[in-house]
Amino acid sequence: MQSACTISQCSEDKYKCAECMDTTWIIDENNVCTRCHCYEKRIVENAWSRFGVKPEEVLKVNDYKAYDDVTYEVKNKAINYIQNFDEIKKSKENSFALFGQPGAGKSHLVIAIGAALLNRQERFIKVVYMPYEEVIRDLKANAMDDENYIRIQSKYCRAELLILDDLFKSKIKNNKLIAELNSSDIKHIYPIINYRYLNKLPILVSSECTPQMLIDLDQAIARRILEMCGDNITVFKGVKYNYSLKKFVK
Repeated sequence: MQSACTISQCSEDKYKCAECMDTTWIIDENNVCTRCHCYEKRIVENAWSRFGVKPEEVLKVNDYKAYDDVTYEVKNKAINYIQNFDEIKKSKENSFALFGQPGAGKSHLVIAIGAALLNRQERFIKVVYMPYEEVIRDLKANAMDDENYIRIQSKYCRAELLILDDLFKSKIKNNKLIAELNSSDIKHIYPIINYRYLNKLPILVSSECTPQMLIDLDQAIARRILEMCGDNITVFKGVKYNYSLKKFVK
């Protein structure tokens, strides 16, 4: 007959957090209740889930299939960023950006970096996921409600690490700019980028723009993003970097 598992073993098997058994509350020896350290992480994870992304289920950086010098280099950059984030975030060039060819795995990598930092065993990083088009629509819809607008905007301004996914996607088609940024677009995204730039708060950016397209759309936004990323920039050029089409391209 197998011996019964200990309480701690059962907790580890049954609950995400063995300390609070997923209640998000801890009672100390004086019967005082305090929030468990997992509470804030649960809030962040729920915010990701709102956009259909579960941090514990996303593909990992190691799942990215590198196959040439560019893809091996970007994979190594991503791994280095995760491993050295605590030092990197202290620098002026503390961000990471992937530009260019759709289908190159840009979203895969920036989301994988964010999830790895959110899920790490030591102190987790409060990573906020911002799919550009959805969030800008949300901000525009709340433009007349000052209290709600500021609450939404502040979440993206102040995040410890922000994933800015598919930046300006609706402005690009077939690797060409098809529209300009209007005053409304700039009104909603510029304050977020500028706040993070001034306060040295890192961002992970994916965009079908190239750096030059970004400059053509808005020089002020482009300068801030490119300065924040420094050498942590990769530009995918050509349909050969579209994973789904790669086997059809000679």
